[in-house]
Amino acid sequence: MNKKLHDIYSFLNENRSYNKPVQIGAYRMALLPYDTTFDKVYALLYNTLKTQSQVNMDKSAVFFQKIAADKSCLNSMESFLKVIGGNYDTPITYKDIFELLSVQESWGNKTAALFVKAVYHCHIGYAKDLHFWSDAPKDMSKEDELFLPVDAVIYFIFQVIGNPCKNTFSGINNYLKKYFPGSDFEVWDDLWFWGFITQKGTGNSRVIQFNEEKYWNLLDAPKDKTTINETKKLANQFIELIIK
Repeated sequence: MNKKLHDIYSFLNENRSYNKPVQIGAYRMALLPYDTTFDKVYALLYNTLKTQSQVNMDKSAVFFQKIAADKSCLNSMESFLKVIGGNYDTPITYKDIFELLSVQESWGNKTAALFVKAVYHCHIGYAKDLHFWSDAPKDMSKEDELFLPVDAVIYFIFQVIGNPCKNTFSGINNYLKKYFPGSDFEVWDDLWFWGFITQKGTGNSRVIQFNEEKYWNLLDAPKDKTTINETKKLANQFIELIIK
């Protein structure tokens, strides 16, 4: 295994508390204003899809029209899977959601992985007020798997570290899962947080440095001076890991 990736994994695992409030805040903003399960899941789907830089509104309308045609379809994980094409006699998994959602109108791999990650986080103890599906698995079975929502931030990180795998969604996910299977793989979700706050610019013209302005644009990231200084110190450690 690439030693640099092992060191990055250790860093991410040791500093999970910095990204967690950002994630919980985003989930609560999407879910808690609503009372019904349908409205909660619909809002989470909507907010996840809107993370795309250019949403195809014609295609996304087709997807949401299908969902809205039967409001009971969001009352459970199983009913959601059925409305997007699943029909299962075996226990449902998070992988099932990814595989079916990724081929829906306007979704794709990255956005489907982002939604599945959110569902997983909401049902593994992040906060009890985030649970919305009673039949969502509370842990990962051997047959189950998550996918890293690979976007431009993460592609750039792999480019900087001297990518040991093909720089595609599948290439990065397959490589990481080879060495970090099961629940260990989920730790890589924090890669986006540290990459986001240590990049300035766009495309290949990005500069690697602590970007405090981006940190201030993360709504639920603690803004007290002590935490910002701690985050900056850790961000610089992260930078050293990826460029060494």
